[in-house]
Amino acid sequence: MKRADLILAIGEAVRGYQEATDAFDDAACAVLGLNRTDLKCVDHIAQKGPVAVGQIGKAVGLTRGAMTTALDRIERAGYVRRLRHPDDRRGVLVELTDKGRRAIDAIWGEYIRGAETVFSGYSMAELKAVLRYLQEGRSAQETNMARIKKLRMPKA
Repeated sequence: MKRADLILAIGEAVRGYQEATDAFDDAACAVLGLNRTDLKCVDHIAQKGPVAVGQIGKAVGLTRGAMTTALDRIERAGYVRRLRHPDDRRGVLVELTDKGRRAIDAIWGEYIRGAETVFSGYSMAELKAVLRYLQEGRSAQETNMARIKKLRMPKA
């Protein structure tokens, strides 16, 4: 296979991976009874929690009001709880509940635990190449996101 063909095949594989990831996230939302924004909030809380409300909003790209609305929905569903910030009496932290931890494990746990099997046939050099590609790909996506946010498309 020629280099150009391999690069094209990688691009097609990435597109397929992104589509599968989107479909998986849609299925997770349906099971959890959440929307995609709420799912992003739950993911951030799972990764960083307990975490300040403002940090969640910044990570997910929500205004203060939208963040409050999202947290109300997620808390009502029983996946998170708000806590007083121990160092800031006006501050609020958010953490997963036991129900939230169980839900995350039911949806993503098997996938995460199966990573060793998925990657068992990869050499250390190949794993490093995959990691490098993902890190550099993320950076390229962020650069392109900033670029397209500046675009002004003509009105129809």
